[in-house]
This record gives sequence, structure tokens and C-alpha cells, in this order.
Amino acid sequence: MMRGGGGMGGGMMRGMRGTSADSMFAPSNDNLTDEDVVGRVYDNRVVARFMTFIRPYRKYALIALGALLVYAAVNACIPLLIMYGIDWAIAEGNVGRVHIIGAAFAVIMVIHFLANRLQFIFISLTGQHILYDLRSGMFGHLQNQSNAFYHRTPIGRVMSRMQSDTLQLQETFELLALSLAELMTVGAIIILMLIIDWQLALVCMFVVPVLTLIMMYWQRFARHSFMRIRRAIAMVNGEYNQNITGVRVVQSLNRQDENLAHFRGLNNEYLNANLEAARYSGMLQPLVELLIGLGIGLGVVVFGGFLLQRGSLEVGVLVAFAFWIQRFFEPIRQLTMQYSQLQRAMAAGVRIFEVLDLEPEITDKPDAEPLPEVQGEIRYTNVIFHYVPGIDVLQNVNLHIRAGENVALVGSTGAGKSTLVNLLHRSADVTGGAISVDGYDIRDVKRESLVHQMSMVLQEPYLFSGTVRENICYQNQDVSEEQVIAAATAVGAHDFIMELENGYDSELAERGVNLSIGQRQLISFARAIVGNPRILVLDEATANIDTHTELLIQQALGRILKGRTSIVIAHRLSTIRNADKIVVLDRGRVAEVGTHDQLLESGGVYAQLYAINYGLSGPSIDVAPVGGEVIGADGLSPAAAD
Repeated sequence: MMRGGGGMGGGMMRGMRGTSADSMFAPSNDNLTDEDVVGRVYDNRVVARFMTFIRPYRKYALIALGALLVYAAVNACIPLLIMYGIDWAIAEGNVGRVHIIGAAFAVIMVIHFLANRLQFIFISLTGQHILYDLRSGMFGHLQNQSNAFYHRTPIGRVMSRMQSDTLQLQETFELLALSLAELMTVGAIIILMLIIDWQLALVCMFVVPVLTLIMMYWQRFARHSFMRIRRAIAMVNGEYNQNITGVRVVQSLNRQDENLAHFRGLNNEYLNANLEAARYSGMLQPLVELLIGLGIGLGVVVFGGFLLQRGSLEVGVLVAFAFWIQRFFEPIRQLTMQYSQLQRAMAAGVRIFEVLDLEPEITDKPDAEPLPEVQGEIRYTNVIFHYVPGIDVLQNVNLHIRAGENVALVGSTGAGKSTLVNLLHRSADVTGGAISVDGYDIRDVKRESLVHQMSMVLQEPYLFSGTVRENICYQNQDVSEEQVIAAATAVGAHDFIMELENGYDSELAERGVNLSIGQRQLISFARAIVGNPRILVLDEATANIDTHTELLIQQALGRILKGRTSIVIAHRLSTIRNADKIVVLDRGRVAEVGTHDQLLESGGVYAQLYAINYGLSGPSIDVAPVGGEVIGADGLSPAAAD
């Protein structure tokens, strides 16, 4: 969305609160649900929502469902064939019947093979297409969230939604489909058992209520164990992320041993949580196996044997029941083994749909029109803005910036400089007053058309993996080679780019770390101007670069700002002394406006800043500006500028 850099100015995101969709998955506050949330084994909300993604692929789903039904029916009928083979063919000594049963068995097995293969193929096709849509939908939706959302939401949590939760759902989708096949088989088995001998069927299934009670009791411990595992792995992953991204600081402070000891404590908790879960699973599995054995032993062997002795039951029926009971309990055995995975899948589904239900904080009005090509006149009219109701960051700001004018913003930390330009970019909307561009209220036009005519270069240059050319053309894919070179030349980047191994086709590492900070910033400048934006914002763009690179940029600014409306935020007053207009902000208000000479003559806040910035009043002098904050020798407050 932004040319020349990503992210938001420091003041913009502090305390920002957002809204989410009024849906069953929407979070109750402005943060995403905690990772500790435990899912149910079966959550109808998740499954129902998941089913809506099947519609585009219902043909695949119907074929898979048909194959599942055939597979379940064949599974249930195999013991039936064995029963008839024993009682109707073998017991009668009829070779012809044996051949018929054998042929029927061969046909059934072919159908079983084909149905099994079809259901695997089309379940996979359906599942992979759905997960593709989910990943694409989440990516697109997250791209439209405000910067404030990313400020208050840990990136690790967002990545967990995008990767871990989607992968969890992917691993479980086929499990659910196979479980459905098994449940269909169980339904067919129950029907056949009741038809063949209802008394024996009821005796064989007497363990089902007992097993249900055990599962309900065991579930309480399993949920606690699962929650403990989620909490522990979140802590371990957080420690990984913090120490790997901050490895240079860790090494510079020689904290390796202390951090390792801390990590071992977190890792030990994760180990103990998994061992606890293993103990609970180890307790359940033998109980399930015991009940299955009782069902077969007491039902088939004892009661079935009694009926067989009395002559009220045939041998084939007894053998068929033994197979049916074994197949009847197999899905139960599988579900108990996959219990925690099903819980994780349902919890993952809740978190995924929670993300998809988040409403972007900044949206276009239904009747918003595209902003036509602008000249760059900007007007702030009685602008009020707050992050927390009752505490205004900007207070009745009135400012007129003419088209093509170069305006500088200065002031102490927290004065509202970055907030002022980020409101222009519609990273948030004003809470009072209005901002207009060429007479158009920016809330009444499509944000995309507004941002397309603006560029921002931020303090921290961010480059993407890819070539130098791809980074310069990041937003303007249709620009020509000549325009790319012209933009790089204008900002003084062309020479060092040509010294790279492959020139503009040189590959950049992640974040452009194979270039110096100054080189990265020059490419950010080129990226900002290659599309010829009418409005250019430089937010502390030269704060972190060396003197030589700053000189190159200063020389380039005269060329790239000419004919454009530009707003420059800088704490180095040398970079803004030639601005057409300097606006001094203090505590969210416009304190002074004028040229460099005019403000020096007035002897106000700017004159104090300028004197200290160049040491004209001596290095030990501290001057309190209008807001009462102490000004340091860098020309602003002791803290970094906002």
C-alpha cells in the first residue's frame, strides 16, 4: 500500500483500538484470541463454516461422498459374505455356491478398492482446494488490516494463524473424512447386526455406554493437558523468535548462557506437558482395548457360544459378528488415538475464521468515488484525533499546504508529527474535523486511489527479497527500464547499483541486509518517486544514515521534491531550512508556522531548537519549549523524535 517503505510512524499506533466483525468467531476485544484456547473434539460452528468453502468444489465433494457411501457399504457387507459362505455354501457342501460366493467376494473387493481409491483422491482434491482458498483468503484479508492491528498483535501470533493453524486443519481434514467413512461403516454394521440377530447385537454393544462415560471423564484431564501443551509451545516459540531476531544484541551483551538456562526452563515445561499428555493417552488406550476385548469376549464368545450350543445361532453368523464387532470398535479406537489432534484442529478452525472475520479498521464508504489526478493541495480543517477517548493527540489543527509546496514538520517527541501525516495517508481516520486533498475529503474517496498518488519514505528502510529492479518497481510494475534508471539516478543510487554484481538484477537478501543502511534508503527513495507521486512524505528519512549518504540525499531532494507537494519530518534542522514552510507542533497543536528566517526572527520555539541544534547557546543549555518538555542538544527532546 505504501511506496518507499512499510509500516507506520511511531505515534500512530500507540493505544489504537480496532473493531471486528459481529460474528460467532469474532474476538471479544481488539486482540486475536489467545493461543491457549482449547477446541472441542467436534465444533459444529467450525465444521459448518468450513463447509461453505466446499461449494465451489461440490462436484469433487459429491464424488467423494458417493465413494465413501460405497466404501462403507462394502466394508459392512464383507462379513455378510463370509457368513453366507460358511452357512449357505460350505456347511451345505455345495461347491457351486462356494464358487458364487467366491466370485461375489472378488467383485466386492474390486468395488472396495475402487471406492477406497476414489474417496482418497477426491477428498484430497477437495481438501487441498479448500485450504488453498483459506490461505489465499487469509493472506488477502491480513493485507487489508491496518498498521495499528499489527502493532497490537504479535507477528508470531499472525504467522501461527497463517502457517501452523492452516497446516493443522490440513492434517485433520483427511482424518475427519476418513472418520466419516468409518462412522458410515459403523452405521451400516449396526443395521446389519440388528437385522441378523438383535439380541446378540445388543449384548455385543453393551460396552458402548461404559466407554462413553469413560471418555467424558477422561476429556476433562485431556483438555487441561492440551491447554498446558499450547501454553508451553507458545512460550518456547516466543523465546525462539525473540532470541533469533535479537541475536546480535544477545551476543553483544554476552547473554548466551543466561538465555540458554531460561530456554531450558521453558523447554522443560513443554517436555513435562507432553509427558503428562502421553500418560493420559496411555491410560485411555488400554481401557479402550479392554472394553473391545470384553465386547468380543462376552458378546461373541460367551453369549454367541451359548446361542450356538442351543442351536439358535449358526456358525457363520457368529463369525460375521466377530468381524462386525472388530470393525465396530475400530473407529472408536482411531478417534481416541486422534483425540488431541481433533481438538487442535477445531481450535485452529476457530482461530482461522476469527482472522477472516476481522473487519479492517479503515474502509471505504459504499458510495466512495476514485480520487481523480490531483495537484497536491492539502488542507487540515479543525482536525482532532485521539487513540484513547478523552485524550486528544491532535487538537484543532488547521493547516493549508499549497500544491507543490515543501513543508517541514518539527517538534518534540509526542507532538503529533507522524500522526499528522499518517492521518493524511488514512492509516486511521480523524475523530474530528476533516482532511482534504484538492478539495476532496479523503474519507469520501477510495483509499486506494488516494494512496496511489502518494509515497512515503520512512526512517527504517524495508526492502523485499528479490532484485533491485523488483524493489524499485514494487508498486509500479508497469514502469519502463528508463523510468527505473531515471528514479535511481535522481536519488543518487544508480552508481552503486551498477557496481553490484548484476546491476539492477542483483538479488537482495531478506530486508536487503546485504546492502548498507544508506544504500537501502536510497533504493527506498527511488521506489518512492518512480511512480511520479503528487504527494511525497519523508518521515525521519535521513535519521539513521551516515553524513555522506545524507549529503547525497540532500542533493537529490532538490530534484525529487520539485513540482511535488512534500511533507518532511526531520529532527536534523539542516535538512529543512530551505523548506517553503516550517510547521512547529507542540502537544498536538500548531505552535508556529513560517519560513526558516521568519521563525528565527520571531525568537519562538523554532529559534530555540535551531540555537541548540547548532550549539549557539552552549552545550549545557536546556531550553523548555511551549509544551514544557526539556530539549536536548540534538534539537529535540532527549528521546527520539516521533
